[in-house]
Amino acid sequence: MLKIGILGFGTVGKGVYDRFHRTRETIERQLGESFAIEAILVKDRQKDRASLEEGLVTTDWEEFKNHHSYDIVFEAIGGIEPAYSYTKHFLTQGTPVISANKKLIASRGEDLEACAQAGGTFYGYEAAVAGAIPIINALRATLSTTSIDRVRGILNGTTNYMLTEMIQKERSFADVLLEAQQLGYAESDPTDDIESYDAWYKLIILSRLCFGKWADTEQINRYGVSEIENWHVEVANELGCQVKLIGDAKLEDGEVRGIVSPAFVAGNELLASINGVVNAVVLYGEDIDQLSFAGPGAGGAATANSMVEDFILHSRYDGDRVVAEEQHEAKEESSYSMVFVNQASYGECLHWAEAYSVEIIESIPHSEGEAWIVKNAAVDELSQPVYQLYGNIQRITSANEVKVS
Repeated sequence: MLKIGILGFGTVGKGVYDRFHRTRETIERQLGESFAIEAILVKDRQKDRASLEEGLVTTDWEEFKNHHSYDIVFEAIGGIEPAYSYTKHFLTQGTPVISANKKLIASRGEDLEACAQAGGTFYGYEAAVAGAIPIINALRATLSTTSIDRVRGILNGTTNYMLTEMIQKERSFADVLLEAQQLGYAESDPTDDIESYDAWYKLIILSRLCFGKWADTEQINRYGVSEIENWHVEVANELGCQVKLIGDAKLEDGEVRGIVSPAFVAGNELLASINGVVNAVVLYGEDIDQLSFAGPGAGGAATANSMVEDFILHSRYDGDRVVAEEQHEAKEESSYSMVFVNQASYGECLHWAEAYSVEIIESIPHSEGEAWIVKNAAVDELSQPVYQLYGNIQRITSANEVKVS
């Protein structure tokens, strides 16, 4: 009989428990053996646990870890500590751990994978990226030898919902943030979402699978959505673009480089059509051109489902992604950005453009200021709001010409 332990019993931990019980017969048939949830480590023992049908429920880590020799442990605590220490303990012992803890994986994943390798076991984290989309295990199994030279995606459902509402219904940032909190899409403290930490963690994890190495986090830039103003949205609408929070990473000179930032996406681009709380990931490679995945990006049920499926896949499949030593690097492409210049910042931006010989492709006037489309510019040197531009630049600029005429 397979012995299961669950660390944490919030939305995700309870979702894992419920998923095992709801589909027990199917899972046992797939595994070829029965299972039992032996113990659950909880934070608050006073909460109602009347629905639990089996297993020890405890707040004591020592009691939990010594209760049984587990065959698999599901980590659903969140955060760095104590999740890191608990996970390391089991991996070092040779007990596999399945996690949805993106912050932990992005911060300590390299160390924990080394612990798993030394312990002769696996560390599964399919559920940490893009909710119900099976992107991690697609890379580990179905695409295990396929060269990937770039990955791009919408990796945060909360901000995608907010930006969809702002663009399509011309609503304010403050208004849609409040609604997202009321609907349960955003936490009462929405910092991880709106300052792009959540998407940043996920891009780091995706980069590890795509390129075979953990990125230097200094090389993955991060910009939030909190500085998006109404007039930025108005310019996007005039140009036929959608505003999306995009994560984008590639290999450059043998190193992983990337960015998570708000972007203007041309209306005919695939990512422009991803609306609401949906996530999407696009892989680019010589043999696949581009391969797209989309699906629900959040929710306890979707995350728990991914954790259980991650375990089942690892129980049947012992392989992993193999990245060629001479990995193809992303093709050289021109980089276009949109810089928003208001009256107060005009002098600073003009000085920047002169100092860095910035090529301004087009200047779009607005009552609040100007939006500059720039090419291959050192935008990191600016304090002004900057958006990456994705799509056919001629199509975007011609839309402005039609508007002006």
